Amino acid sequence: MAANDISKVMAEFLRLLAGEVESNQALAKRLSVPFTEYINQLPDKAPVSPRIPKQKTEKAIVPEGFDPFAIYYEQGSVGLLAALSDKDPAILKAILSHFALDPTRSYTRWRKQERLAEFIVQRVKAMSTKGSAFR
Repeated sequence: MAANDISKVMAEFLRLLAGEVESNQALAKRLSVPFTEYINQLPDKAPVSPRIPKQKTEKAIVPEGFDPFAIYYEQGSVGLLAALSDKDPAILKAILSHFALDPTRSYTRWRKQERLAEFIVQRVKAMSTKGSAFR
């Protein structure tokens, strides 16, 4: 008998056995005994809980009507620093992103509000004076 013939015969046998197990509950119980014993011998593992995705925090947005360039032109760097002093670090990062003040995004790992506020003032001043040498 060739290996191909044996695989066909075994497949047919298993199909017949499956059909008999489905229709005969007594046979199903007798055949399940070795499987239940094996399962009971396995070490207890902690049940795997379904993975819950992390909830995203709300994205900080720039306050409506807030324009650091307008504040800088009207009140100077001291006025801009004062306007930024009461803002949360997440809002300051949103301002940096919204106004594209730092394309390298080096500020993303900073957490101190003072450092972010000073960086915004520095970048607004640099962008405001950019090209003044040609005037």
